[in-house]
Amino acid sequence: MDVVGGRSLYSAFAEFAEQRPDREWLVFERADGEVTRWTYGEFLHSVHRSVNLLTGLGINKGDAFDLHLSNHPASVQLILAASYLGAVAMPTNPISTVDELTYLVGHSESCAVFTDPGCLDVVDQVAEALSVSQVLVCDDGSGVPEGYRGYDLELGEQVAVPNASRVATDGLVQLLYTSGTTARPKGVMLTNSCLIYGAEVFRAATGLRNDDCHLISLPLYHAAAQCHALWPSLVSGCQVALMSRFSASRFFEQAVTYEGTMAALFGAPLRMLLNQPERDTDTRHEIRNITFAQSLTESQYEEWHCRFGAPLQQLWGMTETCSLPIMSPLSGERRLKAMGKPVLGYEVKVVDGLGEETGVGDPGEVIVKGVPGKTLMLGYLKNEEATSETLREYPDGVWLHSGDTVSTDDDGYFYFLDRGKDLIKRAGENISSIEVESVIMDCEGVLDVCVVGVPDAVRDESLVAVVVSANGTTVSAESVVTFCEEKLAHFKVPDRVVFRDVLPRTSVGKVQKQVIREWLSES
Repeated sequence: MDVVGGRSLYSAFAEFAEQRPDREWLVFERADGEVTRWTYGEFLHSVHRSVNLLTGLGINKGDAFDLHLSNHPASVQLILAASYLGAVAMPTNPISTVDELTYLVGHSESCAVFTDPGCLDVVDQVAEALSVSQVLVCDDGSGVPEGYRGYDLELGEQVAVPNASRVATDGLVQLLYTSGTTARPKGVMLTNSCLIYGAEVFRAATGLRNDDCHLISLPLYHAAAQCHALWPSLVSGCQVALMSRFSASRFFEQAVTYEGTMAALFGAPLRMLLNQPERDTDTRHEIRNITFAQSLTESQYEEWHCRFGAPLQQLWGMTETCSLPIMSPLSGERRLKAMGKPVLGYEVKVVDGLGEETGVGDPGEVIVKGVPGKTLMLGYLKNEEATSETLREYPDGVWLHSGDTVSTDDDGYFYFLDRGKDLIKRAGENISSIEVESVIMDCEGVLDVCVVGVPDAVRDESLVAVVVSANGTTVSAESVVTFCEEKLAHFKVPDRVVFRDVLPRTSVGKVQKQVIREWLSES
């Protein structure tokens, strides 16, 4: 059975909006505390205005544009408008450096940028370097600087009836760049069909209901906020409470204020919440389920349930899977130390280096069966080699190779052992160690470098750079960090820089990162 049913993100939303235009859809709390609300009907009109705004900018089917934004309703409006037009939205992290954003905008061939006022120093340099003439500023409460085009103002000038025809529903709608394990991010191509499919699978696996309110505080430029919060809410026809950012001190207060019943988080925010002083809102909320990734300790789980009483549901997935193929069972034993079990809608197995399925308790790579562009990503933009390495054709179909090492138990639960090669997880951000290493190698006085992640009690992992200095040169930890700060977003900058005379390597020259991790754990 086809659960997509020919729907796009736009058509799925429009169907609900036409059936019950007066029901509340989106509540947005801005960073300054201002709250704006839209009914389904009002938001559909804003999407139609976004369609007209995009076409007025010359953006039509197949054209890409950048959403360089913190959480803002504009992201939702413009992605749905892209779905209508067949255009392609490319969300990016607003703290990206000039070098990082230049690559993303250039590689995606984005012809316009929608951004926050605080990002203009970077965006202006990128726009000039790439000759991007269309830059619109979304008001975040600080106002639109003089001389810039304001998105909100121009949106209000558009009519609420789209002036362009709708396109086929199964086309490319988003590019989400993921660090993966290469020096440059890869553009994951996501279609309307795979996002709708993933949302329906998630809705069923979490019991998301029409009368729920999903509290979203994770950033919308990440797949997590979209694929296990926003789009499942859209296909469920429920309500969304969108926060400008995650606030550990106000999370449960916001849940109470906006009557949130569902939320999506990950390990680091959960630990941040546990580190907060106790408040009466810890138990006054009505949250009945929080989906998350990355395990806590047994004592943290116990403290969480005793203090907050908000059930947790563990999960595993990738941007490339479009949803979460492995989740804790909704009913029965959740066994939160495990990633969960395969959910209805995905076929998952663990294989060894020869592609043979492993036995219970034996480590192997987790792979996911699907149809590219329908239930999995379409592929990586302009990267056939990486696409064919990840999406592999077998006699029984296409399997997505995750690179993550897991094992299973006798009851069918999956346990995470190690992430994809060279990928570091820091407070929810995926960081390529190779990307950081390539930057540090350009630092004067550096001969060799290895970047690894080491366990961090709050942020999952911290970054450590192990540096070998060139003969006759003097390089300091401070100079390496300063160099990285100029080239990388702050979450990619090493927390610590240590020096060694030589890096341990295998007989074929590969750095032995496990040996380095052992060094660091002993130091």
